[in-house]
Amino acid sequence: MAKPDSSQATETLHEIESIFDRAAQWTSQNPVFVLAGTAAVLLLAAGIGGYEAWRRSAEASASAEVAKIEAEYLGAMGAKPGTLEILEPANAEVAAATRREYATRLLEAAERLGGTSAALGARLHAGGLLAELGDDEGALAAWRAAAEAAPRGSTLGALARTRLGAGLERAGDPAAAAEAYLAAGQVEDYPGRVLALGDAARCFADAGQTARALELFAGLSKEEVAQLPAYVSARLTELRVGAGGAAAPAAAP
Repeated sequence: MAKPDSSQATETLHEIESIFDRAAQWTSQNPVFVLAGTAAVLLLAAGIGGYEAWRRSAEASASAEVAKIEAEYLGAMGAKPGTLEILEPANAEVAAATRREYATRLLEAAERLGGTSAALGARLHAGGLLAELGDDEGALAAWRAAAEAAPRGSTLGALARTRLGAGLERAGDPAAAAEAYLAAGQVEDYPGRVLALGDAARCFADAGQTARALELFAGLSKEEVAQLPAYVSARLTELRVGAGGAAAPAAAP
């Protein structure tokens, strides 16, 4: 390998020193511009700090609004103060009307509260109420909106996709359900990640996409397979054996 040319290195050093000398000279001759630039940087930093404070305040306000609606729902359903246990009202029509009313209120709040975490939670709760009413289409719309509005890779988004996957599965669309579960299972911090991946594999199998089901199953370690419900691991193990593979996936390296 050829040795570096010392004359080139010296020349480069002189050029760098010349640039700094010219910059220092320009600074001394143009103090107003320098001060203006410094002020702009400080204003930008202050603006960022102000935005973060506003965002935290908006999140707190949104959470309080949604919590108030949910507390009122519990009260309307006869739950005792301080508990989450709902005793189903004797009048089924009253119970259904109450669920419909509060699902609507939660969805309206979610629209007002934009992209806050509280808005996402409101859509998840509203979807659950609509599912209890048998409004599968409305529930799917609420859960899909929650999933689409969630920050990419967030645990709340993963939860929304898990709910969406369950709804799609009930609606008879295992292929779409598998994709929703898979998206949830790809979020590393999501506590239900392994369960979501197991459900994704199971739904791929239900949709006739055996290769994808086996690929997902093979990607789980033995410890992760042990976390799956028995009916999921048994189904996937049976599928693997039927395809000529080993009875269980090997542990991940």
